[in-house]
Amino acid sequence: MSAQIEKPLSSIKIDDNSNTLGTSTYKLTPGLTKPKNNFSLYKSPKDSIRFNRTQKPFDMTGDNGLLQPNFKVVPKWFQKDKEIKEEYKSDQYLGDFKSKSEFVYLIYRDHQSVDGDLVRIFLNDDVIRSNVYLNSVFEGFKIDLIKGFNKIDIEALNQGTSGPNTAEFQLHDDQGNIITANEWNLTTGVKATIIVVKE
Repeated sequence: MSAQIEKPLSSIKIDDNSNTLGTSTYKLTPGLTKPKNNFSLYKSPKDSIRFNRTQKPFDMTGDNGLLQPNFKVVPKWFQKDKEIKEEYKSDQYLGDFKSKSEFVYLIYRDHQSVDGDLVRIFLNDDVIRSNVYLNSVFEGFKIDLIKGFNKIDIEALNQGTSGPNTAEFQLHDDQGNIITANEWNLTTGVKATIIVVKE
C-alpha cells in the first residue's frame, strides 16, 4: 500500500508596477520596408538580354537553340556486316611471330554487328575454349606457351544473324606489348591461324 503526502501550496507574487518591458527601454519597429532604390542583378536591361535572362517568346518549331548536326551517325553495332566474299570461305593464315614470353593474352571482340558470333579456340590442335561468344567489348584469356611452335586456331562455329563471323583480336606478350592485332571474317567451320614461336 502506498500513500501520497501533499505539501502546502505556495504562490509567487507579481509586481504590477514593474516596467521592465516598457516603451522607454525598448522600441518596436513597424516591420520590413521596401528598399528605396530599384535593385537589379544587371546594370541595364540590355545586360539581362545579353545574358539571356529574359523570357523567350513561345516557339512551336521545336528549336531549342542548340546546333544540330547535318549528318546521321549509325553506331557500329547497328551496321550490317561485310558481304560474304569467297576468301571468307577458306582458312585464313594470320601470321607467325617470335616471342620470349612465358605466355600470351588473346583478346577478342565482335567489331561489326554484335549478332551472336561464336568461335572455338585451339592450341596445337587441342581445344582450350570450346564455345566463346563474341561481344562488343574486348574479352580474352591467358595462353601458356611451350618451347618452340605454338599454333593458335580460331574456328567459326556460326555466322551470327548477319554473316560472316567477324572479330577483331589482339595478341599480347607477358609484358603487355602487342605481338599482333588483326581481324577475321570467317564462314561457319573455317579457321584463322596464328603461330607463336617461343624462343
